[in-house]
Amino acid sequence: MKNKTTSGKRKLLKREQRAFDRQIKDRVQHGFVPDLRRLRKVNWFYNNVWRDPEYVKIHWIPKVNFVIENTKKNGGKVVELGCGSGYLSLELARNGLDVLGIDVSPKCIEIARAFYSQNSIKKGFGNLSYECCNIDTFDFGEKQFDTVIFFRTLHHLQDLDSLFRNISRGLKKNGSLIICEPIRENFTKESAFMAAIFRTLLPTWIPYRKKLKEFCSEKAWDKYVASIYREYSYENEFRQSPMDNVSCCRGDILRVVKKYFKVRLVSYSDAFIDKLIGGLRGKDRYVLARFLEFLDQLMVKRNILNATEITILAKKK
Repeated sequence: MKNKTTSGKRKLLKREQRAFDRQIKDRVQHGFVPDLRRLRKVNWFYNNVWRDPEYVKIHWIPKVNFVIENTKKNGGKVVELGCGSGYLSLELARNGLDVLGIDVSPKCIEIARAFYSQNSIKKGFGNLSYECCNIDTFDFGEKQFDTVIFFRTLHHLQDLDSLFRNISRGLKKNGSLIICEPIRENFTKESAFMAAIFRTLLPTWIPYRKKLKEFCSEKAWDKYVASIYREYSYENEFRQSPMDNVSCCRGDILRVVKKYFKVRLVSYSDAFIDKLIGGLRGKDRYVLARFLEFLDQLMVKRNILNATEITILAKKK
């Protein structure tokens, strides 16, 4: 039974690798540049924050800056578990840190290394290396890190207890754990309804004549809201990979983190914004994006809508 279980996990992991190999290959072929200093417009993204550098500045850069600022407080050696195409690891190294980025996708690592080789910002640069391996079985060995980072990767990993026990061993005394993760189980039908309203009334990739004609019956509207709910929850056709959202429960994440670490900060954000501002069109799209970002966070703060993003800052016990 154990061999069958192990074999099944290996096959699932292989499918996960292939999914992210395909995704990053597609994105780069269509113009995506995984370097926050060299971003450009990618019209191939129809409803993604990475479509426009200005949307990235509004939505992602504050989160990236939070990670960088808190990582620099510890300094020293850093590992990003699930670095993808490497844009965060690269930025951390540009801030003078000694960074290791690891990911299960060989193609992601290949692309991360390629864009690192093109880096022209040498002043104050620390160290950067990439390694392709399975995060669940990554052997810290004698490598002791000052900071371990998960930036939207943890929800693809299953055995959180074993994972965080391993991470605890690999952190130095007073080392930090930084987690920025989606918690898609928190997305509600009410949030889907609100997102549907904004997508319909604001200028998006779908023309008004189509939206206002197609969604004006109760049955059509309910179908539209249900589709948005599946999209935000990463269900069925909207899943990124076979292991997408295997760990998307904030209670599970916090419980295991508290078992091995002292939690210093927990904050919540993002009700529906991440899959909305990337779809905005028209001359006022940036003004609308900033207002929607503000409104989204205000609704989370006042408990009008559930947050779908958790940020955790913890220290080794």
